[in-house]
Amino acid sequence: MTETTERITQLTDRAKHAQEHVQSAIAKNREQLSAAVEEAQREAEQRAEQLRREAAEQKAAAAGSLEEARNKWQEHVATVKSRFQERKAELDVKRAEHNAEDAEHYASFAIDYAAAAILEAESASLEALLARSEAKALAHR
Repeated sequence: MTETTERITQLTDRAKHAQEHVQSAIAKNREQLSAAVEEAQREAEQRAEQLRREAAEQKAAAAGSLEEARNKWQEHVATVKSRFQERKAELDVKRAEHNAEDAEHYASFAIDYAAAAILEAESASLEALLARSEAKALAHR
């Protein structure tokens, strides 16, 4: 199995874990939900920090805002696609290897971005469950 395939499998496993975690949180009380929210937020923050460090090491500037991240992401995708199209016709082995490395880097970045989004979605879902629980509790006073 290639590194990219393994990382996609890990991403799928993480998404499944997030789904199970949110499903199990539905049956929890407010205190348990609050603890789950804090843990999910902590995990999301740790992963986000790791992504920032990796991006700096790879000279891929991490965006401070969603709009900036989206613009950089679109530029990266356009650059990779453009390079791939330009070099597609060339059969030079060295260039083909370089293209493969670019494609692997792009896949790795996409997986990291998706993993961070899954963590953020999990955290947001747990926060929503907690907020709904608090609203119900207040309504029953």
